[in-house]
Amino acid sequence: MDASIAQRQRVSSGAATTSTPDIRVVQLGPGIGAEVKGVDIAAGVDEKAFARVRHALDAHSVVILRDQDITPAQQTAFAQRLGDLRVSFYNRYAVPNQPELSVVSNIKQDGVAIGIEDAGMLWHTDGSYLKTPDMYTVLYGIEIPHRDGKPLGNTLFTSAWGAYESLSDSMKARLAGLRAVHSFVHHLDKKASLGKLKRAPLTEKQKAELPDVDHPIVRTHPLTGRLGLFVTEGHTKEIVGMPGEEGDALLNELWTHLKNPAFIYTHTWRKGDLIVWDNCAVHHLAVFDYGDIPRRLHRAGLLGPVPV
Repeated sequence: MDASIAQRQRVSSGAATTSTPDIRVVQLGPGIGAEVKGVDIAAGVDEKAFARVRHALDAHSVVILRDQDITPAQQTAFAQRLGDLRVSFYNRYAVPNQPELSVVSNIKQDGVAIGIEDAGMLWHTDGSYLKTPDMYTVLYGIEIPHRDGKPLGNTLFTSAWGAYESLSDSMKARLAGLRAVHSFVHHLDKKASLGKLKRAPLTEKQKAELPDVDHPIVRTHPLTGRLGLFVTEGHTKEIVGMPGEEGDALLNELWTHLKNPAFIYTHTWRKGDLIVWDNCAVHHLAVFDYGDIPRRLHRAGLLGPVPV
């Protein structure tokens, strides 16, 4: 393992609550999920503070920076410190003058959606349908719906590594070397069959640019070396070389296992929350319990490596 990665792991593997002179990291969920306190992105984040955020991300897979008040340019600049940003093929929903950011929203202007309305309706990891899936996602809450004073639109995260590590030895042996097909077209078809598809349909050109890909079912994290399950309810179509009925049964078993509450952190949004999560380490799901109450978030995705 690279020495710098090993050092990051040593720094990140402390107690549930750790601190530097100005920053505290407080664990929120069962193995994943932590709030990083003392970071003000608008005021500037020095290298020491940013390294603390990175360490927390390695250790907890999902980090929350609350009470941020940032512009799209500031969100983009912060995200770029994690790596190269991906410009979404859904550029019709890009933030004006900030193509690296996509709008996630149910708000309509003149009857037309300003953002992706159905993002996250099925368990998934971002970009798994691509040859190089997203490494990280940076999501900023601008307008959070409430009903009777209660915030709505939670996001659930489940630990891919926690789920894998809890498997039986026989299941780990069965999964070793298996690969699964991930498909965005399959994802949209599945969402449509459930009556949940709300976004604009893909053009034939977009479909041609998004061919199905296959990835290992057990993925090795490129930084920590930890093993995690990499099949998602939203985008995984089939297991390579396995008869359909047998493959479907195995996928459903793995998806059920991933949804065990023992692996899940549920985030309740507040305006100004900025969440960074590791798509190699967690899967996530959006809760659509707010109907037409306005909701708006800005999303950035970071390019990742080919899964191995």
